[in-house]
Amino acid sequence: MASKWVSMVGTLLKWMVALSILAMAMAKAYGIRLFAVKTYGAVIHEFDPWFNYRATEYLAAHGSEKFFKWFDYMSWYPLGRPVGTTIYPGMQFTAVWIWQTLKMMPKYKLKAPELLRQAFPFVKAVLRFGPMSLNDVCVYIPAWFGSVATLGVFLLTREATRSLACSCISAMIMAIIPAHLMRSIAGGYDNESIAVSAICFTFYLWCRSLRSEKSWPIAILAGISYIYMVAAWGGYIFVINMIGVHAAALIPLRMFNSSTYKAYTLFFIIGTLGATRIPVVGWTPLKSLEQMGPFGVFITYQLLEFCNYRIRKHKDMSWSARVALRIKVFSVAFLILAAVVFALWPTGYFGPLSSRIRGLFVKHTRTGNPLVDSVAEHQAASDSAYWQYLHHCKTLSILGWFLCFWKTNPAKSFIVGYGLVASFFSLKMVRLLIICGPIASILTGVALGTIFDLCVSQVTDFLWFLAFGSSEEKKDALEDEASSTEPKSPEGKKTEKDKDKKGKKTAKKDNKDKDKDEDKDPQSPKEQYDKFWESTEGKALYRRTSPLRAMVAVVVLGFVAQTGRQPVVDFMEHAETMAQGMSSPQILFMTRNGQIVDDYKVTYEWLKKETPQDARVMAWWDYGYQITGIGNRTSIADGNTWNHEHIATLARCLVLPEKRAYKIIRHLADYVLVWAGGRGDDLAKSPHMCRIGTSVYPDISPNDPTCQQFGFYQDRTPTPMMAKSVIYKLHSHNKAPGAQVNPKYFKEVYSSKYGLVRIFKVLNISKESKEWVANPENKVCDAPGSWYCSGRYPKALQPLIAKRRDFAQLEDFNKGNREKNAYSRYVEEQNRRGGSI
Repeated sequence: MASKWVSMVGTLLKWMVALSILAMAMAKAYGIRLFAVKTYGAVIHEFDPWFNYRATEYLAAHGSEKFFKWFDYMSWYPLGRPVGTTIYPGMQFTAVWIWQTLKMMPKYKLKAPELLRQAFPFVKAVLRFGPMSLNDVCVYIPAWFGSVATLGVFLLTREATRSLACSCISAMIMAIIPAHLMRSIAGGYDNESIAVSAICFTFYLWCRSLRSEKSWPIAILAGISYIYMVAAWGGYIFVINMIGVHAAALIPLRMFNSSTYKAYTLFFIIGTLGATRIPVVGWTPLKSLEQMGPFGVFITYQLLEFCNYRIRKHKDMSWSARVALRIKVFSVAFLILAAVVFALWPTGYFGPLSSRIRGLFVKHTRTGNPLVDSVAEHQAASDSAYWQYLHHCKTLSILGWFLCFWKTNPAKSFIVGYGLVASFFSLKMVRLLIICGPIASILTGVALGTIFDLCVSQVTDFLWFLAFGSSEEKKDALEDEASSTEPKSPEGKKTEKDKDKKGKKTAKKDNKDKDKDEDKDPQSPKEQYDKFWESTEGKALYRRTSPLRAMVAVVVLGFVAQTGRQPVVDFMEHAETMAQGMSSPQILFMTRNGQIVDDYKVTYEWLKKETPQDARVMAWWDYGYQITGIGNRTSIADGNTWNHEHIATLARCLVLPEKRAYKIIRHLADYVLVWAGGRGDDLAKSPHMCRIGTSVYPDISPNDPTCQQFGFYQDRTPTPMMAKSVIYKLHSHNKAPGAQVNPKYFKEVYSSKYGLVRIFKVLNISKESKEWVANPENKVCDAPGSWYCSGRYPKALQPLIAKRRDFAQLEDFNKGNREKNAYSRYVEEQNRRGGSI
């Protein structure tokens, strides 16, 4: 009886310690993400977050119905953008729901006891609850969801390993690993900041639905979590394919059964139906080649379950008949599917692989799309990038990956697959290191936690033997206690009827065991191993070696603690350094001497205060979100990059000689904004502008698709093409020899304090074109009275627009004989030759 109570107390203590560590990890995950708030205040960061914040403001002010019918004419001028059908709205709705909930809460301060704060330094003296501004909610969401993702990793590791030690270590790593920090710093109000949490919980719930034959209903929650993931981020394609690959792998792993079938079927149907209700997704899950794999697995599961149903119905079916049934069913299904694909393929029903997905399978700068190739995040990950974002987890996760093959289960097999897929795709694109954060944390936790569990179990077994006898004696004692509580006959003895029943059951069980034993190989190493340790000799040997094993375990634990102390300290310091480095809002940054430079923020505020409300500001697409989000002015293009041809037209305006460019600009913009102070300014980006423009307008750089003639010589003097361009003259106006804008075309009206941003007013703009674009009658609606009404280019530019070539990517194999541009043809040729671009 005493051993039972000790066991219960031990389990309770383990859970109390584990939950305390989890709370500390979640608190650390929140605190490490607040450097930006402490330094710069509650400020939205970077570019994309400003659009997300502007969309959140619109949702909060106008409600969901108008939000999904919002056609934004302040972006992508003069065309506009249907925001409601081109945005992943999960983050916006999450922020508004939190904001509205906090408004209903009274202001409340909770003072933490002094003893609690001394024991747990992460507990603040005062915890505040109550209403927050929408801006503050958006700023803090990444930090909040950093803690949520930490919890998700804890649960997923626990499901795979059933080990509290592995789970706690994984959570502590996930809280601070830079691969997750890079997209979840407070102020970085971007889709990935909540998407990682959705990924972790979707994967956890999927694995949880496979735990036992009765767990399949949990797949309903997995499907709902996946729907949230779809609403949150375009990376949902990774999630559905990861689960689809795992579901397919369960078949050869002999883990497919009726419960698995029910789980995947429920998940796929609920998840896909919910995904199609997200406007930006629509029917893509049933049309996109990127998502045909999981759909194929769904069909395969239906066919397998049908075959299994027929086999269960006809129990006397022979092995050859079962094989013949499966061949027949799958052959008929294959012919039907082939006919459907053959009929739909010419119609263009199936969408092509996007250039970003293509970029995962070809070398960076070889996608054939100069717009995609221009984004630094799309380059391949280097060894230094892995060290920067994963640090020691890169090495330890390899050990953890191999340990997952020990005592495997469906959840562990998922972890194995997740590790392979994440490592492959992160090698192709540095941005995808974000999906390595959870799996690297889990595998590192498996590596360290398994060592800890093995060592501690040896020590506890020895202590238990000293106190209560061997582990087997403990088990026998508990079984005796349980049997003593079984109901007996009034005389205290079992009746003859009970004995007869027991005898029949025993005989039946013996016969079954005998049949099973006949099927198995009695000489298998595993059986011999198990048989030995179950024998009296094996038990005696186990008891005799208990002190030695405990001693070795203590030595191993001491060695790991001693040698691992410094790497742990290094990892924590590296995480702190990375968190601080990632905490610059970009529109504000701190110099080495501690001075805060706010040139960008002040410039956009100047636009808001000093320019007319209907002012149109031309700038490279990178800055469009900040122009509309902070400056509240109309931009020509932004980071949505949905219209390649329009961005190419913008690029044409910036790289053409001044006179030719001005003839276009005066019809589109009132001001031109350029970044001019180094730090990746517009001059550094101008070669990409030229390539993007040439992909649609070949006359920009004839016979030179990669724009080798648009740049600088070794002595940093510009080439003739560069020297004549608008972007060079605006950037270097009165700062470089011979660089001056024509005073008849442009006038400098603003230069920031440190010269990082310059704004020029476009002189003698075409008022006729501006009024024509603003006239609602000149917009094109998809139906009379519809909200979906696209703008059009002014009449003066329509001849130019008619001459441009629509961009055809390398992957547009289902769009007939559309001619590819020179850049794409050049990339194709280089890909065939294996040369560099």
